[in-house]
Amino acid sequence: MLAQDIMVTNLPIVLVDQNMFTVAQEMMAKKTSHALVTDKENRLLGLISGYDLRKAVAEGNPECTAEQMMTPRQRLVVAYPDTPVEEVADLMSSRGITQVPVVSDEMPVGYLNLNTVLDYTTETVRKTRNELAQIRQAALLIESMSEGLVVVDRDYCICEFNPAAERISGLSAETMLGRVSKLYRDYDSPVRQVMETGQSLYNVEVENASGQVFITNNVPVMMEGEIAGVLQTITDITDMKKMQHQLLKTKDELDNAFALTLPNSQVEKKLKSTPEYRDIYHVATGQIEVTEVIDDGGYHHVVNALKVAADLNEKGLMSLLGIDKDILVEALIFHDVGKSQPVLNVGQKVDPRQVFEDSTLHAQRSADIVERYYGKSSDVVALIRYHHHSEAELPQDFPTHLLPMFRLLRIIDGLSAGLTRRDARIGFRVNGSRLTVLEHNAHPGYDRTIEVDLYTGQEFVYNEKKVAGVKREAVTQ
Repeated sequence: MLAQDIMVTNLPIVLVDQNMFTVAQEMMAKKTSHALVTDKENRLLGLISGYDLRKAVAEGNPECTAEQMMTPRQRLVVAYPDTPVEEVADLMSSRGITQVPVVSDEMPVGYLNLNTVLDYTTETVRKTRNELAQIRQAALLIESMSEGLVVVDRDYCICEFNPAAERISGLSAETMLGRVSKLYRDYDSPVRQVMETGQSLYNVEVENASGQVFITNNVPVMMEGEIAGVLQTITDITDMKKMQHQLLKTKDELDNAFALTLPNSQVEKKLKSTPEYRDIYHVATGQIEVTEVIDDGGYHHVVNALKVAADLNEKGLMSLLGIDKDILVEALIFHDVGKSQPVLNVGQKVDPRQVFEDSTLHAQRSADIVERYYGKSSDVVALIRYHHHSEAELPQDFPTHLLPMFRLLRIIDGLSAGLTRRDARIGFRVNGSRLTVLEHNAHPGYDRTIEVDLYTGQEFVYNEKKVAGVKREAVTQ
């Protein structure tokens, strides 16, 4: 901070030949305890303090002039506009003075008094204390971080290396601080990229020679608009990557195990060659917008259906009389082997009623294939043939003993479609023959909670308001 930044510019100025009354009036008008004395060219000649004025009054000389009362220029301590305030404070303290004129080319442009300087120094002390407190807090934060933190300057010299960085790297801060990092200076280093572009890089995965894998965030350190260095945080994700690899391996093993349950490779190939589409449903137009093509979606759909069936089995539903787990599983595996899908692309908007085959047709085709080529029981064939029919559309000779499984198959098929195509979230509650399904789905027609009595077929659809009030509404079949 410079003198020009805090100086008072409303100056009490008198001419060299003016009397004490004029001096007193100027001091009163400007509310100061001093006056600056100038010549007609506005050059500073001296300063009259309150003491000087009181002394002249005490001596009883009413005709005393400003020149006679003033401390002359050659004995004055002055500052200049670019004098640091700290220097002015030192001068006031060492000389025991309370007023310092600020001059430019020997003309007064302002003054500093003791109160002004004290206000500044008090504020400076307060800010310094706050900054020190922030520095201490930042130091504690850096020390306690679980992520490694490394800061390098413009020359790639390491100037910060926190305890977590020591733990992650196995290197000590004493060894690393002040050392120029060749690793960070490499052309493909994210730190170098940030240093050269000034653009932050987040979630950059790097692997060292020992096989450790890290996620790094790299941010430029700016000073006065210039890149002064780069701050990098480091998180060791080696164990997470190993777990991810193991999960993928387990998934592959489960897929292989599931493939072994299929009757032959033809069924597996058919399911994996049947695409499904993730989409967004537009309520206003009734169209869907394709957001992702799942090339092996038919396979995923069956896997998700079996997962839903497994969850329901854990809740005891498969022990319900009228539910044959083996028949249901076979129906789930084969229910879409005759499905034919259109070829769609990401971003395409279509009316699903026009581009997709009537679901009852592929259900019929799937049943014929299962019956003709795989010799499945009439119960499995019937469930597959009619699983896209509403209950009111069933033929009169449909076996009534299959109705509980028919209802359950339709529920599982719908939930699996939601999981496969729209990342639906689902939950269940089983109470005897009653199954309550909670489904959060991007498609408004399936974003609901329903309760189905698998024996009677009666459905209750809940909306949020009615769920809160524990009320339900029966759906007319």
